Amino acid sequence: MQTNPNFPTDVNPGNLFANATYSRIGGIYGFQAEDFNLTASGLWAQQYAKIQYIDEDWYEYRSNAIDAYWKYAMSGSSDNGSASMYDLELALHKVRETKKALSENPTGNEKQIANYEAMEGAILVMRSYFFSIMTDVWGDVPYSDAFKTVALGYERTITQPKYDHQKDIYSDLFDQLSLANELLSNGGSVESQSDLIYGGDASKWRRLANSLSARLYIHISKVDAATAQTGLTRIFSDVSKYPVFTSIEDDAMMTYAGTQPYEHPFFKNYVRDNRDDFSSSKTMIDMLKERKDTRMYIYATPTPASITVFDSTKNHADLQYTGQENGVPKGEEFAIADRSRLGVLYRSTPNGVSHIMSYAELEFIKAEAAVNLGVSAAGSPQVAYEKGIRASFERQYNLIEQYGVKTASFGDKNGSITFAEGKVEEEDGYVVEVSMANLEEHIQRTLSQMNVAWDISNAEQLIAEQKYISLFTNGPEAFVEVRRTNYPQLTFVRGGTQYKGLGLPNRFPYAISEQTTNASNWAVAAEGITNTMYGKTVWWNHKAFDNYRIIQK
Repeated sequence: MQTNPNFPTDVNPGNLFANATYSRIGGIYGFQAEDFNLTASGLWAQQYAKIQYIDEDWYEYRSNAIDAYWKYAMSGSSDNGSASMYDLELALHKVRETKKALSENPTGNEKQIANYEAMEGAILVMRSYFFSIMTDVWGDVPYSDAFKTVALGYERTITQPKYDHQKDIYSDLFDQLSLANELLSNGGSVESQSDLIYGGDASKWRRLANSLSARLYIHISKVDAATAQTGLTRIFSDVSKYPVFTSIEDDAMMTYAGTQPYEHPFFKNYVRDNRDDFSSSKTMIDMLKERKDTRMYIYATPTPASITVFDSTKNHADLQYTGQENGVPKGEEFAIADRSRLGVLYRSTPNGVSHIMSYAELEFIKAEAAVNLGVSAAGSPQVAYEKGIRASFERQYNLIEQYGVKTASFGDKNGSITFAEGKVEEEDGYVVEVSMANLEEHIQRTLSQMNVAWDISNAEQLIAEQKYISLFTNGPEAFVEVRRTNYPQLTFVRGGTQYKGLGLPNRFPYAISEQTTNASNWAVAAEGITNTMYGKTVWWNHKAFDNYRIIQK
C-alpha cells in the first residue's frame, strides 16, 4: 500500500469526533464562514434582522461569504483547523477498522466492541446531521463522492465530486440513521471526553438518531407523503425499538466552554469582534407580542433608548421591545437605539448553547404527522402541539435559571451585564418576571390566546408558527420551515435592488469557486436555478410559493 507522509497512519477517533463536532456546529451556528446562521439562514428566516451593513437582509450576499460557507461545509478545508468533515470520515474509518480487528477475536472484547459500535453510531448521527444541513440549504450537493478521499495512510483524491440529487441523499440518510439506531442499542458507551453533546450517553444519541429521522421524514412529507407516513409510523409505533426524545433532558445542544476561543458564536460576534449589526426581528417580536408570549423577554433585550428612559422614571412600563423590519430600503432612517438586540442568554453569555434539535421540535413533528399524514401512532395532535409549546418554554426558562439571566437584561461590548431590572410591565398592566416560579402561569397565559389555542381547522398554521418560535437561534432549521410550510408570514423585503420583488430565496447560491474547479458537475446541479437562488427549488420543497406568504408593504 502506498503511503503519504502528509496523512496519518493512525488517529485517535475520539479526538477527531470532538473536533469535528465543535468545528462544524460552530461553523453552522456562527463563528466560522461569515456566520452561516446570523447572516444567512436565520436572517432570511427573519429570526433576526440587521441594523448595520444590511446587504444580506436584502438577499444581496457577499460572494466570498458564500464561498466560505461552501468551503467549511463541503471542501474539508484545513484553514483555521476546520477540516471537520474529513476528521469525521477519518474517525469513522478508524472506529470501523478497530472494531473489525476486535471482532476477529471477540471473546473478552465484547465491551470494547460495543463501545466502538456506540462511537460509530454517534459519528453516523452527527455526519447525517451535517449532511442534512448542507442539502437543505443547497439542494443537490456532493455526497457519495464527498469526503471519500481519505483512508488512513493514503489519500485517493476526488477533486471534482459529482452532485447527488437531494432525494437520493435523503434516502441514504434514512439508512445511515437506521444503522446508527442499531449500533447504539448494543449496550456500549461513547467516549465521554469526546462527546460534546451527551457526555458519552449512547441512549441519548439513539434518541437523537430517531428524532432526526423524524425531522427528515417531515421535511419530505409534502413531496413524498407515502414515504414520510411509513417512516414516521414505524418510528412512533415502536418506541422501544426506535426511542425518540421524551423530555427536554434529551435536547441535543452543544455548550461552549466560555473561554477564548471556545465561546458562544453570538457572544464572539458582539464582544470579541466588537460588532453590533443584529437586532431582534420585527417578525419575531410581533409574533411574540401578539401571543402574549413571555419567551420574548429571553429572546430579546429592551431597546437601549427605553433603558435610558427607565433609568429616569423607574417605570417598568417604559421598557420597550421593538424588532427591526428585515431589509428596509437604503436611506430609510431608523434609530438603532430604538431596536431590541438579541437576548442576553445568547449574545452576552460566552458559555451558552447552540441548539441542534429539541424535544419541543419532536412534539411539533408528531402534531404535524397526525394532522397532515394521518399517523395515528403520533397520538393526539392537540396533545403533541401543547407539549411542544410547553417544552419550548421549559427549555428557555431552564436556561435562564441555569445562567442566572434576569428579565429585561442588557449586556455591553465588554461582556458585562450592565442592566438587569428583572421585571417588565406590559401594555395591559401585566407585570412579567421570567422565572421558573412563574413558568406555569406564563405557559397557560399563552395557550389561552386566540392565535395559540388549539383549533383543528387551523392546525397546520398553528403548529408551524409555534415550531418557528421554538426554533429561535436554530436558523438553518427555521429556514427549512418557512420554505416548507409557508408559515409564518414574513415581512416582504422592501430594500435592495439585485433581487427586487423576487421574495425569499429558494436556496443558498452555490459557491462561485465551483464554477471553475468543478464546472461540469456544478452545471448539472445548477440547471434550472435562476438568479443564483431562485427558479428550481430544493427537492422536498414541492413548489416555490409566490413570494412565499409575505406581507406586502
